[in-house]
Amino acid sequence: MTTRPSTEGEPVPSHRPARWRTAAVALTLVVGLPACAATHPQRPPTPVEQTPERLREGSRSPTPQGPQPAWSMSLRRIDQEVGETGQLIVVPDGRELRAVDRRTGQERWRHPFDGSFRYVIAGGSIVVSDNDDGGVEVLDAVTGTTRWQAARSQDVVVHGQAVYARDCVGVGVAATCVIIGRELDSGRQLWKLPSDRFARVSDVTLGARPPYAPAAGRYVVVRLSTSARAATYTPVVPTTGRTGAGRLPNRAWFGFAADDLLVSTDHDPPKGDQRCTVSIASVDADTGAKGWSGAVYSGRRENGECAKRLANDLSGMELIGVGTRLVAVTADERPQLVDLRTGRTVWRGVAAGVPIDGDDRSVLVRDTADTGALALLDLATGVARWTAPDPVLPGTSASWRSAVTAGLVAVSGAEDERPMVLVYEVDTGRQLGRFPGWLAGAGTDWVAVSHAGTGGLAVDLHTF
Repeated sequence: MTTRPSTEGEPVPSHRPARWRTAAVALTLVVGLPACAATHPQRPPTPVEQTPERLREGSRSPTPQGPQPAWSMSLRRIDQEVGETGQLIVVPDGRELRAVDRRTGQERWRHPFDGSFRYVIAGGSIVVSDNDDGGVEVLDAVTGTTRWQAARSQDVVVHGQAVYARDCVGVGVAATCVIIGRELDSGRQLWKLPSDRFARVSDVTLGARPPYAPAAGRYVVVRLSTSARAATYTPVVPTTGRTGAGRLPNRAWFGFAADDLLVSTDHDPPKGDQRCTVSIASVDADTGAKGWSGAVYSGRRENGECAKRLANDLSGMELIGVGTRLVAVTADERPQLVDLRTGRTVWRGVAAGVPIDGDDRSVLVRDTADTGALALLDLATGVARWTAPDPVLPGTSASWRSAVTAGLVAVSGAEDERPMVLVYEVDTGRQLGRFPGWLAGAGTDWVAVSHAGTGGLAVDLHTF
């Protein structure tokens, strides 16, 4: 049985590496560089596949189709998605961030770091947190200069205009810790809650996609725990630190806020259950009144195993949906949209399929969780906008990436054992591009493609 392990009571120091390292590992593999095993939740072993290095040895490279790159840049290593802020494209290159002009590719600034990091774009700021030793540094997105930093911050999470982290003095069982909310641009402390060394703000948000911070909601969800009692999810007002009355037990998978609801999920089916059940519980975050509790379902992989995830984990998303509406699968394995407030199914897909990606307008579906043809459904109605052939590359591949934006759908593919990126127009399904390499990021009208370059790696930006 595969589970997302709980950290309750585990004998580790106060600092734990952030869970977003999983995404960094995947993208490192995408560009053909060494990587470590992913963090929680664990996934069942998969057969040895064609790695990017092996794919390069194929007989020929796929013929590119679509617009020539607006620009190309060399880099050492890319472990995270390429992002966009204003007129700048942000490129994580090894141990530094680089910002380049979106139109020309001319470098505007670069900012080095001592070790590996994660970055989040939030308005006019970029929040960078250390993967190994803790600490957060907030940069001005236009200039790359440091606005503020905090050395002891651990498990940094950004929502809207605030930065949340756990600060501890000491290590192990002797650590004294607090959860702190800080104003994004200034670092000014907004609130502080006493905690233990396992507490953290949830970074699970309905419909959110890295490297962008989700918009601020009515609450953020804090996983609070003490040695004397089991961990619980607690709703906290982002600006004041006031806690709502709602509480839910930590069930080792996801806890998140959906409008005024506090929601938790358990993706491990009960013993003997063969339907890929995902159990959901909710309460009113403010009052604690019991909300809807029930079941949805995850899709299956080609081998029949439950995917357990409600989105492909290499998409960077945890949950597809918007507001209080969650995309999942029905018991008879069709995509569905469920209202978490009532448990009502808003729509069921006409055909079987597994949601793998999406945004607030669209849902990308594949025949199974890891193989088959694609279809793009309208999020509001479930009606299929278009279909596309199987991109061949399995969704379990470390080279798989996908992105659904307001203008484009981009997915990883393979041809003759060589990687490629397929780009479709979101409204019509018209194929706009087909480029050798690996998907490194996407926006409304652009995709970034990484590939082997002269003496190392390169990233091309294609605009549409």
